[in-house]
Amino acid sequence: MAPTREMSLETKERIVKRLEEGNPSRMVAKDVGCSQSAVSKIWTKYKQHGMVVKAKRTGRPRQTSKRQDKQLKAICLENRKSTTKQMKHKWEEVGVNVCDRTVRNRLKEMGFQYRKAKRKPALTPKHKRTRLQWAKERQSWTVDDWMKVVFSDESRICIGQGQGLERCSIPASVFPAFFPSFRWEAFRFIEKESNQKAEQSAAR
Repeated sequence: MAPTREMSLETKERIVKRLEEGNPSRMVAKDVGCSQSAVSKIWTKYKQHGMVVKAKRTGRPRQTSKRQDKQLKAICLENRKSTTKQMKHKWEEVGVNVCDRTVRNRLKEMGFQYRKAKRKPALTPKHKRTRLQWAKERQSWTVDDWMKVVFSDESRICIGQGQGLERCSIPASVFPAFFPSFRWEAFRFIEKESNQKAEQSAAR
């Protein structure tokens, strides 16, 4: 049997008011859109308690409190690349013993989504045009010209972990504009000759 929808407190108060006005239960049930037996039960409980009583909810009680949910949020934000099992073990250290599914459900309730972390932002058309222009301006440079340039590489180096695919938990409010903080592999150049000329002219 499918579960019946719980009647709101306002609807119950409306039923009681109509019955107090002397309307028959059959007419009240028709106007409200419920069965006559439901109207009779509400009226009986009202006479017993002297007020409209909200029905107790059935089902499995919630296993975690609001304070414990905040602890899980802090664990997730501490390292967004942590897996569900890792967060579950850390949550157990503070006295919360739940299954992996409960961890995923709580994170979903707080607005977190599990997504593949991008290693770096993709090149935009503007980036491509700028790089192409930079290369065309220097395509005729000789070896002597490049000898006057100092290159510095800002690459990302990981010690003790792989460079493979990673996942992270992120708030749904910032997805899909979110990108993890991976550095660009870029280089810059400094023309020694221009700097030397500037120093020489300043010395004169």
